[in-house]
Amino acid sequence: MTMLIANSLKLMVASAAIVWIIAMLRRGAKSQLEISWAVFCGAMGVVMIEEVFGAAMGRYALLLGIAGGATCSIFWLVTRSLFRPGNAVGPIQIALVTGIFLPALISRSMRFFETEQWIGAANQEAILSSLSNFQLLLASTALMLCFAEATRGYATLSKPERHLRWMFLGTFGVCVTACMVLPMNTTFPPELAAITQAFCATSIMATMSIALRYRLSHPLAADAPAAKPAPAPATAEERALGQRIEALLANETIYLESDLKVAGLAKRLMEPDYKVSRAISAGLEQPNFNRFINRYRIQHAQNLLADPRESDQPILEIALASGFASLGPFNRAFKDRTGLTPRAYRSECQAVRSGELLASAE
Repeated sequence: MTMLIANSLKLMVASAAIVWIIAMLRRGAKSQLEISWAVFCGAMGVVMIEEVFGAAMGRYALLLGIAGGATCSIFWLVTRSLFRPGNAVGPIQIALVTGIFLPALISRSMRFFETEQWIGAANQEAILSSLSNFQLLLASTALMLCFAEATRGYATLSKPERHLRWMFLGTFGVCVTACMVLPMNTTFPPELAAITQAFCATSIMATMSIALRYRLSHPLAADAPAAKPAPAPATAEERALGQRIEALLANETIYLESDLKVAGLAKRLMEPDYKVSRAISAGLEQPNFNRFINRYRIQHAQNLLADPRESDQPILEIALASGFASLGPFNRAFKDRTGLTPRAYRSECQAVRSGELLASAE
């Protein structure tokens, strides 16, 4: 009965991990926190599945369990992203995680491919023992770093943020003590060890789910960036080139080319790329090339959406015909420019036309 409860809890954790992965994949632009959390959920889900079905999978469970070596290190990335503003994960952190993960990858691969047949059982046992000790040291370090991240800047935190940290530290501390400090696998009965591990996995998943939801709605304020120097005023040459750019776009609909870049525009104007970029930002006072070109594309899309002859045209076709390569960027750019989604804009135009027809009929 105890093992049944433990396995049920583990499968529940695996199911929750899958739900979180799907939720993260369906989001638009993903933050470092969302990406690291989705990767951790994948590793955690695989670990839970291996613990429940590993015996039935035989030696192939070794391949499935490779992800288990990454849970502690990836959890450090999650914690770092959760409690640090801005870009908390960079090449250095990725390299450290890779280094922590490698011993598990090597040891599992050696056992799967039965390398003792080539190097001898004694040599393999010595290598696996060294890798296991090294992995334990690295995993313990990663877990200690999680504690450090949760206490970072504590004195300056708001009361709700402190409560979040205490919830994390309490749950994480109990689970680490139970699974890493206590000699559970060597002295505890198997049923007790299994149910304790299952409760710890469930507690971590539940606590982190709450923490993630809180952080997504209450992001940490990033340090204020240094003030940028005021840009130099546009020269007469830059303003003149800006007028040439607008004339070119008015006469030729090159903005409908989805692969149009600054280099392509500069080639048509027979000007260097940097001069064209400067003419757009300074001469025409536009934020950047993409926003500038999208202004023309959105106007083209508005004309198509307002045209009753195009009322049956799918939104995707309108996007492609307006120079966008896919639907997502089109929807975002259109709403940013007009305040409406393309579908809402079309409906509004249709409502206006219906009102005008009724007025004329009266």
